[in-house]
Amino acid sequence: MSELVSLTGWQGDRREVDWTVAERELGTPLPGDFKELCEVFGRGAFSGFLEVLPVDTAQPYSLLGRWSSLKEQWENPQVQALFDPYPVFEGSGLILWGKSMTEASYYWLADVSQSPEEWSIVARTAPLEDWHRFDAMSTSEFIYRVITDREFRPFSIARKVERPFFDSYR
Repeated sequence: MSELVSLTGWQGDRREVDWTVAERELGTPLPGDFKELCEVFGRGAFSGFLEVLPVDTAQPYSLLGRWSSLKEQWENPQVQALFDPYPVFEGSGLILWGKSMTEASYYWLADVSQSPEEWSIVARTAPLEDWHRFDAMSTSEFIYRVITDREFRPFSIARKVERPFFDSYR
């Protein structure tokens, strides 16, 4: 986390986030690293590209809004086919935590039987593209690699952005 703050030059105020509603709705705690990320940076996009979904709102674009919407549509075989081989989270499965301005989606492969710190990240560059799985990688490390690591393909934007930054939506 401190590397992301330093890298982006972020100097915004830390914000309080009420995690109880989201964690109660989901039935699981969220990763501590993600919570710190949201509290340190708030709403916004890294390098104008990677957006972390807000948690403290029930709006359709929020983490809970996206999860609820996917759950409601899950009985549709066409929706299930879009996410194959992964199910929507209901004890285990996908929870969307971020997206890019170019349709990439970033999920945790969550499981209530594991510590949230152990959840894998699964991501893809577009809705019909192949899934990529990253075990033992925190949310902030994933973001750091997207914005700095030229070899972190297919997700890296390091060649496109001269200096990583954070745009706040406040």
